[in-house]
Amino acid sequence: MSDNTKGRKSLERTYGKGCMFKKAHIEEQVEALRVIKTYKMFLRETRYTGKKIQQLEGNMTYHHLKHRSEGGKTNDENGSIINELAHRYMHSLPRDQEEIINDMIRNYKMSIGTLIPSQEGIDIKQPIQIDLDFDIGEDCITIPVYDNTKEDYEKRKKFNRAKVKRETRQFIEDELDFMEELEEER
Repeated sequence: MSDNTKGRKSLERTYGKGCMFKKAHIEEQVEALRVIKTYKMFLRETRYTGKKIQQLEGNMTYHHLKHRSEGGKTNDENGSIINELAHRYMHSLPRDQEEIINDMIRNYKMSIGTLIPSQEGIDIKQPIQIDLDFDIGEDCITIPVYDNTKEDYEKRKKFNRAKVKRETRQFIEDELDFMEELEEER
């Protein structure tokens, strides 16, 4: 068994199975950056068919976050599990752009914690949480947060233009009536 296979299996025991490239939504993050060739562009350039794409996305491989040629070791800290197609995509990029994606994977690994086998089963070692207290003061924007109950969601989801129009007309009529009453009193 090769070192990469051992490393992949160790990562699967520690972080669970599946492609970290997909789990971390790297494709969407790269598109948002607009400075790196996107995954979709890579697929168009390679001209893989649907069957070939499915085959490559189904095969998981070990990716060195720091290349072996640069002294990177095959261990949990220096690796990630990604599918073959994502692996080809990453190695098609210039080294500095690949490093941006590697940082995204590192951040993802830090955010999910670590699965640790124990005698009682599997423990989850949560990532370190740091509470940052920013003294923002009065120069800040308050963003309203909605209650996420199903009823409130339905109310927000179904905007009724006709109802708003009726309510606005009623408000205007009430105001006009009030103004007329004031005029009559004079």
